[in-house]
Amino acid sequence: MDRRHLLPPVVRLAIVALAAAPFLTPALLGAPAPRGQAPASDARLARAIDAYVKPLLDRGHLSGQLLVARNGSIVVERCFGFANQELRVPVTAESRFCIASVTKPMTVLLTFRLIEQGKLRYRDSIARWLPDFPRADRITIEHLLRHRSGIRHEIVPDSLATRPRSAAEMVELAKQLPFDFDPGAKTSYSSGGFTVLARILELASGKDYQSLLDEHLFRPLGMSHSSHVDAIAMLPGRVAGYVPGPHGIENAPLADFSGLVGAGSVWSTARDLHLFVQGVVSGRLGETTRQSFVRGGKLDFGGRTGGFRAYATWDSATGLEVIFTSNVITGAPELLRDAVPRLAAGESLQPPALPALRETPLAEAQLRRYEGDFQLETGVRLTLRVRDGNLWANDWLMLPTADGGFFSPRDYGLIRGVEGAGGRIERLDWTQGERTYPAPRVGSAP
Repeated sequence: MDRRHLLPPVVRLAIVALAAAPFLTPALLGAPAPRGQAPASDARLARAIDAYVKPLLDRGHLSGQLLVARNGSIVVERCFGFANQELRVPVTAESRFCIASVTKPMTVLLTFRLIEQGKLRYRDSIARWLPDFPRADRITIEHLLRHRSGIRHEIVPDSLATRPRSAAEMVELAKQLPFDFDPGAKTSYSSGGFTVLARILELASGKDYQSLLDEHLFRPLGMSHSSHVDAIAMLPGRVAGYVPGPHGIENAPLADFSGLVGAGSVWSTARDLHLFVQGVVSGRLGETTRQSFVRGGKLDFGGRTGGFRAYATWDSATGLEVIFTSNVITGAPELLRDAVPRLAAGESLQPPALPALRETPLAEAQLRRYEGDFQLETGVRLTLRVRDGNLWANDWLMLPTADGGFFSPRDYGLIRGVEGAGGRIERLDWTQGERTYPAPRVGSAP
């Protein structure tokens, strides 16, 4: 599952918790109209969104719930695609999506509540609750909240994340793993740290994580379609996750997200996330919560895992709120994330023009020129391999384009290979938005 991507940093979620950077390609966005136009009316905005997403829907690249609000009032609501592709069950407003790392701000809120109740303190060491956890006396609640604990981002590898796990069980597994760095030495995104924090919240309160969510968030805000739940429990309206494959959209690998308790385990709807956002920005969830999540007049939550993507944004300058929950991992939601505010501001955007794909397959010998390990300047390594006649970068499919490059459906990246002596590809140029991320070859295929 894509809990933390191995591709370029612009593809991954931002290292700062709860933020997500837009992945945009200008050619896909269309030419904007002149600035300074009047904001779109609700009806005109709805028509503009429908026109913009049509080619994305036609390709099957967009599935989920879109909610747009102004000053707290919903002005556009759309449901795209299928909750279950095989059964052809359409997405509705009640369909429930895994919201991935949008779970984390909920865990932050619970931490604030227990601090207010005097049940824990910001600089408490976790030895107070987990005395046998490695380096427990050197890890604080602050470290967990700020991704500075050194606890591994991924406690359970993807191949084993297929059955329900409790927070207590995950902590026992985390105890057996080496640290990425000494507590407090640096910042590195860690879902594992948030899972440990969720267990501490349970121990400090005497209640399980779901009960804490119900008490402090879901019931007070009326979020009746939100829950932390494993894959075995019956969840009305649960949607299935999908990813791009060589022949179109296919099922995402089976996964149970309960092991991401506190970090990426909540299922919800766009309507419930709207209630959450408004609870934050209005101050209803407390001034500490508002100040923690609203920076520079903006709120930005985001997450991605398995076949799911979710984000929620709010801008105090315009009062505009955009929420999207998705069950197909492509670059389409990111285009929509950027386009909706522009359409709401009165701009006229042409529908996205996706790159033309090569009509005939590339010969395997051509594909094998790309095989090997490539590394970005951040240290992120991309392993390119040919499988079943297709080229993959880690677990991301790269489709040949008509102009000799490659297209990555998962992020809408455009990739070019730079040849060296003998025709072998010595560098990848992975383009997203206006930036190109070079990845020189650092190893050959085995």
